[in-house]
Amino acid sequence: HESLIAFSNQNYYHSNLVIFPSPHASGNEFGIRYHLVKRGRFSRGKNAEEARVIAKAALDQLLSRPHESVGLVAMNAEQRNEIEMHVEQLIKEEPGFQAAVDKNMLADEPLFIKNLENVQGDERDVIMISMTYGPDEVGGRVFQRFGPINKDVGWRRLNVLFTRSKKRMHVYSSMSSHDIQVSGTSKRGVQSLK
Repeated sequence: HESLIAFSNQNYYHSNLVIFPSPHASGNEFGIRYHLVKRGRFSRGKNAEEARVIAKAALDQLLSRPHESVGLVAMNAEQRNEIEMHVEQLIKEEPGFQAAVDKNMLADEPLFIKNLENVQGDERDVIMISMTYGPDEVGGRVFQRFGPINKDVGWRRLNVLFTRSKKRMHVYSSMSSHDIQVSGTSKRGVQSLK
């Protein structure tokens, strides 16, 4: 859907990409959704609450819309592992989830759970992103440590991530754009993240 490439087109390609107009301008099936995870906190490289919330959302998606392909992306490997653990736990607790996952694994584009560095080349109808970073305590301050996004080429990783979804992108985050501090010396990736 054209709304999913608009950010990258404007911010990375100076609006030079020619995008075919989508047949549907808007609707519940298309676009970007932001989900604030109010009780999330970033500790020891991961955000357990965000992992739990996104794992449940992904399994609910497989149950309610089995015709759509799904990918989950975390900002680092620790968070990817945390999400995988929560998915496995939920599958054990809810038999319907196991059946949905088994059916999904036979699809042309099965569910994947990856970290930011490993998501290149993968597209799915629905991409769910765990922003991972956030306050170290619920309601606390967000330290400006964003892993690979803080590097000189961090914006390229975000560009790849932001262009993986075909229909919808769901962003699950324990912080808002107001929590990200940018200045004239901020890396392009941090500016894009904000």
